[in-house]
Amino acid sequence: MDNMDEKYFLTRGKAILFGLILIIILGIILFIKFGGANSVKKYKDFESELKSAAENYVIIKNIKIANGEEIRISKSKLIDSKLIYNDLKDKCSAYVIVSNEKNIEINKYEIEYLPYIKCGRRYITSNYSEY
Repeated sequence: MDNMDEKYFLTRGKAILFGLILIIILGIILFIKFGGANSVKKYKDFESELKSAAENYVIIKNIKIANGEEIRISKSKLIDSKLIYNDLKDKCSAYVIVSNEKNIEINKYEIEYLPYIKCGRRYITSNYSEY
């Protein structure tokens, strides 16, 4: 009698092994796709909270920004004013640049709030500076 393993390329054992490898690969792909998107969202939420906190800080402290001027508000000032509650406040360095720039489309000066965060190697806002 011939050995069945030698006659057929795809045996039950090989099919099970192939199925397990396929499930592991799909699991890794799904983890990378949805795990990565979720982690970026929490950093974007932190940036949004920093922007709102800076807007409130400028109002509370009655800060006036001259045309063409910019100021930097540190994370510590926002925390001291109790304007930030995000869990990342202790894990990341952050600041907000508040500038009064001219909008050339409407020919008026507008105040702009740009939050920047750095969370180790996991996430860094574009143009983040250590100064």
